[in-house]
Parts: sequence; structure tokens; C-alpha cells
Amino acid sequence: MAVASATSLGIEKRARAAQRRLVDSAMTGVLWAAAVSIIVLLAFFIGYITYLGAPAISWHFLTAPPSEISAGGGIGPEIFNSFYILILTLIFTVPIATAGGIYLQEYARPGLFTAAVQFCAESLATIPSIVMGLFGLVLFVTVFHWKFSAIGGALTLTILNLPALMRVTQEALQTVPNAFREGSMAIGATKWQTIRRVVLPSAIAPLTTGIVLIAGRIIGETAALIFTAGTSVSPGKSAFDMGLFHTAETLSVHLWYTHSEGLIPDGTLVGNGSALVLLVMVLIFNISARFLGRVINKRFTGK
Repeated sequence: MAVASATSLGIEKRARAAQRRLVDSAMTGVLWAAAVSIIVLLAFFIGYITYLGAPAISWHFLTAPPSEISAGGGIGPEIFNSFYILILTLIFTVPIATAGGIYLQEYARPGLFTAAVQFCAESLATIPSIVMGLFGLVLFVTVFHWKFSAIGGALTLTILNLPALMRVTQEALQTVPNAFREGSMAIGATKWQTIRRVVLPSAIAPLTTGIVLIAGRIIGETAALIFTAGTSVSPGKSAFDMGLFHTAETLSVHLWYTHSEGLIPDGTLVGNGSALVLLVMVLIFNISARFLGRVINKRFTGK
């Protein structure tokens, strides 16, 4: 009787062990499938956009000004405006957001003011870009009378991206061990000297990666720029206008315009070509972020 009971118990244990291995194998397969699906989805997306947009790509298409009513227009000014507004936005965004992140991570103490700053930043980050575009329309176009302009678009994108970059700065500074700060201050350095010479160089790799990724987000922004930078390129002036107050349609806005309201006969082809160029630009930013982050991290840490 005892032998039969022991045999039955052993069979039950082996059955449970087999069931656990089966569940483990099944879950491993599900997680692998989820990871692979991301690669397949991205590869399919890139392939499909390339298939649609490749016929439009040529040197003339990449450099010529756009056409309003006839076929054969290019996207040269839109590419220029995309980078122009990107640079303007980073000039405004990086110093303010970095300073805000340093304050919250290195100086702020728990309290009502710090909680209020965090709450305002989180609330600002959740505002849809189209709502921020309407705010920019009211403030920069209507109140300041700047009309549709590159500076209005850049300042609107600055407000939109400030919370994200401030959060990136905070998280980058959190990766620096406190022992670095304590060691610096133990040899007589002030708090600011410690931040400038020890903390920021140690956090430069994740900080640079975050800035480049946000730059990729800025270059693909559309809704906010429709209401502030406009849907045309410097009428009556050079298409590659360096002025701050010219109408500055970007590539993403041009893509939206050709597919929704454009009158040109080859609008679909131009839109598909614009989508491919925009996709390549964003991918270059993402790849650059990883490469630049590794190079800077190796330079400052030797890893």
C-alpha cells in the first residue's frame, strides 16, 4: 500500500514538473514572438514606405522648390525648414530644460514648490501637440502679430518638448553615483563645481542620447507647426530663407498638405516621397543617438 502511494506521488510530481516546463516553454515562445514581431513590423513598415516613396526620389525632387498646381515639384525648402526649425528649437529647449532638470535633481528638496514644478511638467507633457499648436497660434500669430513664422513654430515646439527633455536630464543625472558627488565635495569643490566638472560629464552619454532622440521627435512634428509655421515656403522670397519671420513649411507638414489639401496632380507621389525622406531622417537620428552615446560614454568613462 505504502509502495503504491509513493509511486503515485512520484508520478504526480513528474506530471507537475512536466506541466511547469510546458508552461515555461510556451511563455518563452510567446515572449520571443512578441520581440520578433516588433522587428517584423518595423521591417514591413520601412519596406512598404520605401516601395511607395522610392519612385519619387531624385536629385531634382530633393532640391527643387515645391509646386502648387503643376506636377514635378520638389521638397528642397521643406528639408531646409525642417532642419532650420529643429536647430532653433534645440537652441531654446536644451538650456532651459537642462537647467530645470539639474535644479530638480541636484538642488530641489521635497516640498510644495518641488511637487508643483513636477506636476506642472507632467501636465505640460500630456498636452496634445495640436492643442499646443492652437496655443502657439493664439500667442505668436495673433497676439504677437508674427504671422506664420519659423520662430513661432520653434517656440511652440520648445514649450511642447521642455518637459520631456527636463525628464531626460533628471534621469541622466540619477545614473551618476552619489559617491562621485561626495568625493568631489570632500576635496573642497563647491556644489556648482561638482555639477559642472563631475556630474554633467558623467551623465553626458545618456543626456546626449536623449537630446538626439527628442530631436528626431521634433523633426517629425506636424500638428503644432500647421498652426504656427504655416503650410507654404516664403512666398516672394528665397525658398531657403534664413529669416526668423518667414513662413516655414516643414517636410512633415508638406506630407500632410499634399495628401489632404494639395492640388498638384502628382500629390500622392510627392507625399509618398516626402514620407520616405522623413522616415530616413528619423532613422538617421535614432542610429546617430546610439552611436553618439557610445562614443561619448567611451570617451568619458573608458568603457
